Amino acid sequence: MEPLPTNSLIHWPCGALSKPNHRGYTLCQVLNWNDKTYKSVQEGLHEVCEEYFDFGLTFPNQAPAAVAMFLNAAQTRFPILNEYQDQWPAQDFATMYLKNKVATDKAKMRART
Repeated sequence: MEPLPTNSLIHWPCGALSKPNHRGYTLCQVLNWNDKTYKSVQEGLHEVCEEYFDFGLTFPNQAPAAVAMFLNAAQTRFPILNEYQDQWPAQDFATMYLKNKVATDKAKMRART
């Protein structure tokens, strides 16, 4: 599949991810995909995250090589991501997944001590 010209790609939304009450957005709202597509991509990207990322780190702190491999795998598995500038939905799904995973793991560690 040929990549779309940059100017025809869907741009990243304005505002902060998962902060709809503070002029941000939620992925579900901005993507406007049907429930089946949304859930399939979300769950699939979680699997891709598990393949490439260090769960002790949030998305912005991941190694650039790991991010590049993740985005390549995401693009291959979900061609719909090629419609978006910098595959931003994949980055946002990974951001939320890792944020929640890191927080859950920290909470478990605190509970053990």
